[in-house]
Amino acid sequence: MKLLRFGLGLALATALQTLGTALVPRFAEAIDLFLVLAVWNAITSSVRWSMVGGSVAGLCRDALSGGFYGLHGFADTLVAFVAVRVQQRLLVQAPLQIGFLFTLAAALQLATLMTLQALLIPGSEMPGIGSSVVRMVCCGLLGMILSISSARIQTTFERWREQRRRRLRISV
Repeated sequence: MKLLRFGLGLALATALQTLGTALVPRFAEAIDLFLVLAVWNAITSSVRWSMVGGSVAGLCRDALSGGFYGLHGFADTLVAFVAVRVQQRLLVQAPLQIGFLFTLAAALQLATLMTLQALLIPGSEMPGIGSSVVRMVCCGLLGMILSISSARIQTTFERWREQRRRRLRISV
């Protein structure tokens, strides 16, 4: 089930990232849906599965961006590992806490990407402070929205299941 959920999330992230970049050329600078997917997968999965998910999401981002292949793969794997470790050590459940975790994950990804670019690609252009802050805020907001939506969907599903169970007991 986790593999199917991650596959659907990856397909949705790919479609939305491609559509957003086609409509707004600077969309990829502000929003990284693959990072959101990697962090969400990390906080809802085990360490191994989160690292695999982070690396797959990052490599898909690298394939779409056309840049140096493997930068986002490495960065998202590191971010997923740190996010799952934070989730294991601390109780991160409130939407504000999850949003803060997503914001910190975006900051870690940006720091990792800048370090790798400085070491591997001489003379590469680094993102500005403004675009970095916008990306971190967008990632945090998307994490909060995803957390709230997931909780509401789960609550609705549990209510539906309980009502169905009651109807089945009455009719038996």
